[in-house]
Amino acid sequence: LISRTLPALRNGVAGLPPCPETQEVQDLLEVFSNTAEVDRMACQRIIDLVKNLKNFARLDEADRKSVDIHEGLDSTLRLVRYEFKDRIRVEKNYGQLPPIECYPNQLNQVFMNILLNAGEAIEGEGVIRITTRVLDGNLVITISDTGKGIPAGDLGRIFDPGFTTKGAGVGTGLGLSITYKIVQDHGGTIQAESEVGKGTMFTITLPVC
Repeated sequence: LISRTLPALRNGVAGLPPCPETQEVQDLLEVFSNTAEVDRMACQRIIDLVKNLKNFARLDEADRKSVDIHEGLDSTLRLVRYEFKDRIRVEKNYGQLPPIECYPNQLNQVFMNILLNAGEAIEGEGVIRITTRVLDGNLVITISDTGKGIPAGDLGRIFDPGFTTKGAGVGTGLGLSITYKIVQDHGGTIQAESEVGKGTMFTITLPVC
C-alpha cells in the first residue's frame, strides 16, 4: 500500500497537487519509502522461508520416489543458513549423481541433523564441506566441519539413543540415532570420523539401485 501511495504523494493524483517540496515533507516521504522497502524484503523472506520449508519437508512427496539428492541438500542448506549466519562458510563439491529411490523428507532430516550439529560444533568462524560422488555402485555423501571434534571415547556412542555431548538440558540425544535409523532403513550406512580440535566428518553411503 505504501509503495503505491508514495508516487501519488510525490507527483499528485486525480487533480490533487503533489506534496510541498519542503525538507520536512521530503524527510517524511523518505521514511515512508524506507519502510516500504523493509516491508517488501520481509515479505520476500517469509515467502522464501515457506518455500524452503515445503521443499525440505517434501510434504507432497511422502512416498518413496526417485529424487536428486543435491536438491535435498540445497533446500536444507537454505534453511540452516540462518543458523550459520556469516560465521560459517559452506563449500560444496558435488559430483555427477544419478537419481535414487528414497523417502526424500526423511533424507532431508538426516542432512538437517548433521548440518546443525556441525554448525554447533564450530565455535566462532569455520567451514562445512559437502562432497558427493558415486563409488562402487553406491552414492557417497560426506559432510565435514572444522569444529571442536568429538573425543575418541564418545565417538563410538554418538548414534546411541539418548547419548549427547551437549550436556544435560541441551541435547536430547535423539538426532543422530534417528539419522542412523533413517539411513539404515534406506539400505545405507553412516560413519563418523573425528579428531578433537580439528573437526568431524560424517560419511553416508546409499545404494544407487
